[in-house]
Amino acid sequence: MARIKPSLLRRFGLVPGEGFEPSVEDPKSSALPLGHPGAGTNIAFARSIFPEARVTQNPLRAFGLVMRYALLGALLVVTAACGAYAFPGSGPTPTPTTGTVSGKVVSVPCAPVEKLGSPCPGRPVAGLEIDFVCGQSAAVTKALTDSNGNYSVHLSPGTCAVKFRTYMRYISGPLKITVNAGDNIVANYVLDNGIRVPQPQQ
Repeated sequence: MARIKPSLLRRFGLVPGEGFEPSVEDPKSSALPLGHPGAGTNIAFARSIFPEARVTQNPLRAFGLVMRYALLGALLVVTAACGAYAFPGSGPTPTPTTGTVSGKVVSVPCAPVEKLGSPCPGRPVAGLEIDFVCGQSAAVTKALTDSNGNYSVHLSPGTCAVKFRTYMRYISGPLKITVNAGDNIVANYVLDNGIRVPQPQQ
């Protein structure tokens, strides 16, 4: 068995040669007498671990030794726990089960009268409900546009029909979308808001 270095013993408060042997002369001692059959075994076992160490009667040193071993044990427990802990983002990325469809809905014209080649890109349609009717079961997933006309919805894999809950007439944009798991599809739409200058009566 390897011998413990004296410097390591001093670090843990075990100074070679310091202390006393268990004896019957000390009536308050909890140690067994030297002549007791178990005394030699206990001392031999202790010396097999720390060959140069002796039992100390200094209570402060004994308390320090106990605390050091307690702290060492706590450190081992914390280290083991940290080894088993998985930090956020360190594990495998879960496989997506849905796809995402997003885009913007605008309406034209922007004004009752527009000049030819007007730069108006369309007016954002806010609060518009878009229904995605998907699969053979015709399950409906709803999306709602925000104040800028933007929307986003998560859909299960399959083919979906797109329907608008509005009085406005459809002009452009995909009316059928096939979604696969993990897809990020952009689908923009243009609707006709019907703003026209009244025609003079004949």
